[in-house]
Parts: sequence; C-alpha cells; structure tokens
Amino acid sequence: METATRLFSEKGFENVKVEDVVKEVGVTRGAFYHYFKSREELISSVMYKSFNDSNPFILAQKQEGLNALEKLRFLFKLDLRPRLDMSDSLRIEMKKLADNPVIFKNELLTQVNVVAPYIEKLLLEGNEDGSITVKYPKQVSQIISMLIASWLSPFAFPVPYQEFANKVSFFEQLGNVLGVPFMDKEMKEIILEIGKQEFKR
Repeated sequence: METATRLFSEKGFENVKVEDVVKEVGVTRGAFYHYFKSREELISSVMYKSFNDSNPFILAQKQEGLNALEKLRFLFKLDLRPRLDMSDSLRIEMKKLADNPVIFKNELLTQVNVVAPYIEKLLLEGNEDGSITVKYPKQVSQIISMLIASWLSPFAFPVPYQEFANKVSFFEQLGNVLGVPFMDKEMKEIILEIGKQEFKR
C-alpha cells in the first residue's frame, strides 16, 4: 500500500502497473493477487487510505462550540480551500483522473462508502441539536458527497462559467430544500472562485 501510494503520487494512477508495484516491493505477481483481486482494487484501497490519513471529519469534530451544521460548513471549506492554490501540474493530473473511468468509479464508491457515513453522523447530530432537519440522513449524505465530488467538479464536468455558477446556486438551493443549508456565503464564494480559475484556463 505504501509503495503503491508513493508510485501513484510520483507517476500518476494511469502510469503505474501491477508489475511496477511488485518489482518495487520485491515480490511476485502471485503475492500481489493474494492481497488484491485487481489493480482497480489496489487503487480503491489507496484512495480509501488517502482519505483516512487526512480525515477532515476528525478535525471538524474537535472544533469546540460548533453545532453540527457549523461543523459541516467548516469541513467543506477545509476541503475546498486548497483547491484555490492548486498548481497547474496538479490540475492537469486531476483532469486525467476525472477522465479515467476506473478512478471515477472508485471516487464515487469512496464518497458513498467512506465519506457519506461521516456526513450522515453529522446530519443525525444536527437533527439532535436542532441545526439541521433531515428526514433521510443516509440518502441525503450520499447525494451531497457524490454531487460535490463529481457533478460539481469542474474537472469531471467542465462547463462554461455561467452554467457552473448556476449549478452552484442550484446546489445551494438543494441543500436548503433537503434541510441542510450547508452552503454559506464564504463556501459559495470559494466554489465560484475555483470554477472561475478553471474557466480562465
């Protein structure tokens, strides 16, 4: 896992084969398939590990004096801000990843199986503290996490800036309708700036 993570980081997901990993580790292909069914499963495991190693939800829970909605806004902005300073080389890599069907599928699975359960806990907490009113917390958490990671991504779905801005406004309204007004003014400005940077390129 550590070797694969390093190779993927250095060369990109598309340029690393199973042979590269086993050669670096010093084991056989058979040994590899004892732990992973396929290269795709390895990629999925690396993505899960990457999220868990820098889990923003743990940091959000440590913020004292915040209700569940405020924690949700905190972690979304924590995740979004670094994208404002993304290098050109990383942007190119992100676009390549978004175009790769295996990576795209694994990203959606990560959102549903890893990220959404954390959001669901916050929604349940919000129902308790009164900051959120959600009837279907599991389903809402999955929709929010998938839309942010895919549909709202300018890398996965590049559109003209005005259309992107309309998507952001729709997403804001959707959150309100679902009982989770997660998008405050600051978060909206950050997302629009990310889209604006991509539109200029």
